[in-house]
Amino acid sequence: MDTYKKSSELGQDLILAYLKSRMKEKKVTQNKLAEILQIGVTTLYRYFKKETPMPLGVYLEICGALELRPYLIPSEKDNTEMQRMFFS
Repeated sequence: MDTYKKSSELGQDLILAYLKSRMKEKKVTQNKLAEILQIGVTTLYRYFKKETPMPLGVYLEICGALELRPYLIPSEKDNTEMQRMFFS
């Protein structure tokens, strides 16, 4: 069971690092992202520092704001039906 917890923590670290990288790539600050999501900057900071668990809904909103699919594929690399549904 301990292995799953470690895997989960590693997965969270990887996802958060990727989201931060994408923010830098898109030139979106935490302040701007919080504004887009209509949540407090402190709340967003706590999510990214893993002080507070990030709700799935917030994760999905962040993906949308950063033009990512929930499975972390940049939208510009995805020409599927999802591209038309979510970003048209």
